[in-house]
Amino acid sequence: MTHLTSARSMRWDDSIGSVLSTVGAEVISEIARSRALLAFDFDGTLAPIVADRHAAAMRGETRALLRAAALLYPCAVISGRTRADVAARVDGVPLVAVVGCHGAEPGFGPLDRALVRRAASWIPELEAELRGCEGIEIEDKRFGIAIHYRKARSWPDAEGLALAAASALVGAAVFRGRAVVNVLPQEALTKGDAIASLCERLGARMAVYVGDDRTDEDAFRSEAVAVSIGIGEARESAAAHRLPEQAHVDDLLRALVRARVEQDGRGARWEGLVRAMGPFPWAGGSPVGPERPAGRG
Repeated sequence: MTHLTSARSMRWDDSIGSVLSTVGAEVISEIARSRALLAFDFDGTLAPIVADRHAAAMRGETRALLRAAALLYPCAVISGRTRADVAARVDGVPLVAVVGCHGAEPGFGPLDRALVRRAASWIPELEAELRGCEGIEIEDKRFGIAIHYRKARSWPDAEGLALAAASALVGAAVFRGRAVVNVLPQEALTKGDAIASLCERLGARMAVYVGDDRTDEDAFRSEAVAVSIGIGEARESAAAHRLPEQAHVDDLLRALVRARVEQDGRGARWEGLVRAMGPFPWAGGSPVGPERPAGRG
């Protein structure tokens, strides 16, 4: 048992060292000192991208690490999914907020039902325009709409059709994600708005946002976000830092947990805290293997 614990410690120290070299030790220390708001996208960030969006789930170890982080920092998940959908996938994690529909469906304050009616009015128009387009699926997200085309034979052709149909809607904000075209009312709140509102409500001095997609750029550019971290291959992005791939979010969470525990003077006890948040039966990988990237909305 002692040998196994030592081996795990060495592996965790190596992974944390990798994150510190990527994001920067001083940045991690400042986040810990400030007890910053940690905000995360879900698909492609906390959970691997999978072919079936309904099967998306965090790895067991990611869940344990996120639970530990949420005991040490205020943590929020801001997803393109509906709030009810993503809330079920992070059930058991003590988050300060779960925000859906790219910020348009906050987990606090009054909800603007006019946005729901506006989005609902667009569905018949889109259905009529896209009827017969093989592989295209229209998803009603209450506060917005996602036009998925991951099942289409030609993604470029399907994306073009979806963009053309969505752009014809009056008062719609249209933006692309992975194998999806998203449609929201132009006055809907964004991920950046959600983070700014959470910082104000919580009195947070700084916020960290971690995301992987073009739909996260609004959050990366937000004045409320002091540390922006993108995931995946380098591309044109407002993110100041980048993790090589989704699995490295575990390393980031480990580094943040350890830094905060050390700030509290508890030294090496951080590993025990993470283990107490387990079990994590899929520590070696995702319960659903990544396939062709799926659209998220």
